[in-house]
Amino acid sequence: MGCFRSTAYACGVALFNAIFTFGATVSNPITWVDNPDPSIVRVEDTYYMVTTTMHFAPGVPVMASKDLAQWRTVGYAYQTLVDNDQQNLDNGKDAYGKGSWASSIRFHKGFFYVLTPSYTTGKTHLYKTADVENGPWTETTLPFYHDPSLFFEDDGTVWVFYGSGDQISYVQLNDDASGVKVGGRSGTLDGVSINAVTNTTQYYVQQEGAHMEKVNGEYYLYTISWPAGKCRSSIVYRSKSLLSGFSGRIFLQDNGVAQGGIFDTPDGKWYALLFRDSGPVGRIPYLVPTSWKDGWPVADGGKAPATLDLPENALPGYGMVTSDDFDSEVLPLEWQWNHNPDNRNWSLSANPGHLRITTGRTDSRIVNAKNTLTMRTFGPKCSGRTLVNGAGMKDGDMAGLVALQDDKGFVALAKESGSYKVVMYQGTKDGESEKASAPISGSEVYLRVDFDLPLDHGTATFYYSTDGSTWKKIGDDVSLSYSLHMFTGYRFGLFNFATKTAGGYADFDWFKIGSDYKDEIYLDMVQDTIPPTPYKDIAAKVPGKIEAENYDVGKPNRAYYDKSSENQGKVYRDEAVDIVGLECSDSANTKDCKGYAVGYTQEGEWLRYTVNVEEIGEYEIRVNMATASENAGVKLYIDDKAISEIIYAEQGEDWSTYTTVTAKTSEISAGEHALKMEIVGNYVNVDWLEFCKESCKTTGLVHRVELGVQGLRHYRVYSLNGAFVGSVAARNANEARAKIRTMVFEKGIYLMRSQNGSISRFMVTR
Repeated sequence: MGCFRSTAYACGVALFNAIFTFGATVSNPITWVDNPDPSIVRVEDTYYMVTTTMHFAPGVPVMASKDLAQWRTVGYAYQTLVDNDQQNLDNGKDAYGKGSWASSIRFHKGFFYVLTPSYTTGKTHLYKTADVENGPWTETTLPFYHDPSLFFEDDGTVWVFYGSGDQISYVQLNDDASGVKVGGRSGTLDGVSINAVTNTTQYYVQQEGAHMEKVNGEYYLYTISWPAGKCRSSIVYRSKSLLSGFSGRIFLQDNGVAQGGIFDTPDGKWYALLFRDSGPVGRIPYLVPTSWKDGWPVADGGKAPATLDLPENALPGYGMVTSDDFDSEVLPLEWQWNHNPDNRNWSLSANPGHLRITTGRTDSRIVNAKNTLTMRTFGPKCSGRTLVNGAGMKDGDMAGLVALQDDKGFVALAKESGSYKVVMYQGTKDGESEKASAPISGSEVYLRVDFDLPLDHGTATFYYSTDGSTWKKIGDDVSLSYSLHMFTGYRFGLFNFATKTAGGYADFDWFKIGSDYKDEIYLDMVQDTIPPTPYKDIAAKVPGKIEAENYDVGKPNRAYYDKSSENQGKVYRDEAVDIVGLECSDSANTKDCKGYAVGYTQEGEWLRYTVNVEEIGEYEIRVNMATASENAGVKLYIDDKAISEIIYAEQGEDWSTYTTVTAKTSEISAGEHALKMEIVGNYVNVDWLEFCKESCKTTGLVHRVELGVQGLRHYRVYSLNGAFVGSVAARNANEARAKIRTMVFEKGIYLMRSQNGSISRFMVTR
């Protein structure tokens, strides 16, 4: 990450308070998201976790947390596992259910190590970096080791513990982990026998998933076993010697929660991080509080608890998913491609603000199509939707949204004989077929998939819309199941593939994901860490007049809260907030307007304004409003503290007759503050607010802020941790980026916000 020369901000991923104090009751699993085979390491006050994502690319996501509740993906161990036919979906081959499997993450002498085996390459890949967020990563290949655990011993030796069956094997690496040590030790661990622990020889899965830890000079090996007639079980072995003298016992046999290891917190608490096979949503991780008794780790209460006391609540979508407006130069880390992408045939710049997927060949099935961009689902319910434009499609093309696993379904825009229709397909591992279709008049359509994902089963439902607000169900619900062939939880996928002629393209305007179709989760660091900024970068003055439509620039729930995502006013600003024109030249009130007001409001909606209060004191406040509703008005807050009672608008016969209502505020301190205007009641239009130190005398509209001299626009620049690091003035975004690059002395990704609120990422290399 880079910083401007003139600043001294620390660069790094924006995480959370490191003080481990309990502040929330959090549901277990800690992420209701497909995160199988978890491996965890703590580095000072930060936890890093890796999980399995099989054939998806980039692979082996590294997730970070300060509190074990709020996790974010901060990087990947590799961009490309291997460049071969299987991973490229070439020549009829694929890597479904293979790719990279259970990984092991370690931190040793300033470096992170991630060890992952691959049934696609037949090798084990060891990745190393000093910086999990930015890399670079180096790679060493080793022989294939099933479910390996990397271990650095205090004497400087390096080991891998691996395998399946009654026993667990080991092999010694070079002391710098650069390869298998010539003449080094290898064999099976003495005393490790799952048959001796379970007193049976009958299993669904005998033993695998090794995790080796050293605690207070003793060695603890965790594995998983699934005895016949029992649930999946977590096993722990203990010894005072690394390679011999082990004895074992069952650590946890509860509801199938198993496979993983133990770790401690900075203040001495212990947990096991395990996972559970949970049906269509995938394999999901659980935290198990752990105590020590007679030198053995013991699961508290012998259970994986339903809730945990942690410092924070989980992030929306458990921090694993995000909506994307495709307005950046790079994709958010929450996306992964289905197999290796063909980088010649997708673009974020061919039509700025859109993801373009171009077909490079013909395919008969969606599972063979390249450049399907995927994101995980989450439980218990989630919904994803997109807007796709098929003006560039060719006959036989299908572009849309898939519920991806073997028992799949998808809804798509299809072009046939020069016309467009919406189709719904359903299928299994062996093939898909069209189940429903509906003609549409244009080349653009909204598509949506809703998932119902309680533990162990699920359904997917498919919809389309021609206006983004009225949704029509298409086809039947698809009953979901977890298939070992793909070996992953269900995913959303954006796709475009050709069945007749290659070369067509589809443009995806955005992808929205949430707990339902009205929800939008934005986990992009821009949304999470950059506070709203004043409209056109100029804070409103108090005393003075504030135009209601000039609320701050920022994302929903930060700069504003609007219950409807549709902009019914369709003027002034292109956001969900409804703005209506005043005294306009046309009947629709959209052209040559003399003023604007916020309209179509509903109870509880609010707008935020950055204000600069010149003098401490109480103020007179006037609000110009129109309503035909009873008991409708506004209430004002400064920094979330109420400064007024409810200011009710005078009820009129319609919403076009505005009257001014006067009220008093409580004392407001001088300086910059966040003013929030909250709507009380329904359907009150707000034109402006005016703060006066004594009594208000001014009337009329204020002049609107114009661009600076010679058409220069101001661009605010942030590091990825959300800290404001500077601004530049430029005629356009390209010129702004060029200016910023000349000021940067470190490589990294930067975030740039323009005056109209659009946000983009760009990379600086050295």
